[in-house]
Amino acid sequence: MGSMVSELADAVLGVVQGVGLSSDTVARYGKCCETVVEFCDRRGFDTLSGTVVEEFAACQQERVLHAEIGRNRRNALMKMAAMMLELQRTGRVAWRMMRPDPGLSESASEVLERFVASAGQELAPGSLRVLAAEIRHFVGYLDRAGRGSLGAVTLDDVRGFMVEMAPRRPAGIGNVVWSLKRFFAFLNVAGLSDVRVEGLLAHGAPRRVRALPCFTREEMGRLLEGIETVTPCGKRDYAMVVLAVSTGLRCCDIVALRLDEIDWRRDEIRLVQAKTSKPLVLPLPPLPGNAIAEWILHGRPECAAPEVFIRLKPPYVKLGSSTGSTLMRRRLARAGIDHAAGDGKSFHALRRTIATRLIESGAGLPLAAQILGHAHINSSRRYFALASEQLRQCALALEFACTKEGLR
Repeated sequence: MGSMVSELADAVLGVVQGVGLSSDTVARYGKCCETVVEFCDRRGFDTLSGTVVEEFAACQQERVLHAEIGRNRRNALMKMAAMMLELQRTGRVAWRMMRPDPGLSESASEVLERFVASAGQELAPGSLRVLAAEIRHFVGYLDRAGRGSLGAVTLDDVRGFMVEMAPRRPAGIGNVVWSLKRFFAFLNVAGLSDVRVEGLLAHGAPRRVRALPCFTREEMGRLLEGIETVTPCGKRDYAMVVLAVSTGLRCCDIVALRLDEIDWRRDEIRLVQAKTSKPLVLPLPPLPGNAIAEWILHGRPECAAPEVFIRLKPPYVKLGSSTGSTLMRRRLARAGIDHAAGDGKSFHALRRTIATRLIESGAGLPLAAQILGHAHINSSRRYFALASEQLRQCALALEFACTKEGLR
């Protein structure tokens, strides 16, 4: 009993061993595969299915609640179970640097997948990712609340979710309100829920827009000078920072930049933006071009990964979504630049920096929007708030005319 599950475990472990992970990491994943096999043996499951994996996920969640295992261990267990199920269903499986989402049941995942596919016909990929993330939080909240199906959801559940999310959204919960409205509209049309949320969410809190700062020229100098360019890590970080502050590319586009998207003969970068799905062609100035070349020739590990910027340790794959924040924390500390959560000194501040420099140089909004890859010109207007010298020139003199002698 459980022989097929054992074969799946052996095959998945072979994939894990082939990506270049350390022996300790491989051994840890091997234990996870054994746990899946033992679970199936105890429950009498000869093969895997979505229901079996869902039951396994619930069991591991219970172990987390009873402090038997930690969340990282649970995630690793679920990752192996998901890979084994994928192998059984498709006959092939690949290693991915993403964590599974153990909080969602199979039925909830299917509804979410249908919803995202439906919304994808109208929304840009960036907006679609925001929408999916917010609804994933909501569905996870329902699972924790013990709602067996979406048909059992009430307005009190929606209200409770809003109360839970409010502290996490200090700048407003506009995205949450927008996502829930779209999700319940989909559920209503699909006949999966008769709950109407329009009244509850009719007066959502307006989004608070802050003019986050950019880096001063003195700060940029310290930041770049503080990056050591003699190590592979330094070469990579320096190339990413210089590329961001020279071209204004978003961190997600830099992380996903492929080797074939750089035209070295024309000194150009040609890519499709992750946020807007719009093509963008930018000149590659000498400074970032030389920094990227130095990283590729003398710092980048030899591998088949198509991305320019990759991990320095096996498996040699593209960097994760948290790369920008991790890089900036490390480099700001080395440069001696104070940084606290929410102060705006993030990787995206490099984009705000070049945007501000464009406005300060006299570049018009159309040109700034084109360079930044904004889909709408109004998206570039916010950078006027950072061009303090230009704003000072627009200010009118403030004079008081006193007409009574006692006020002079």
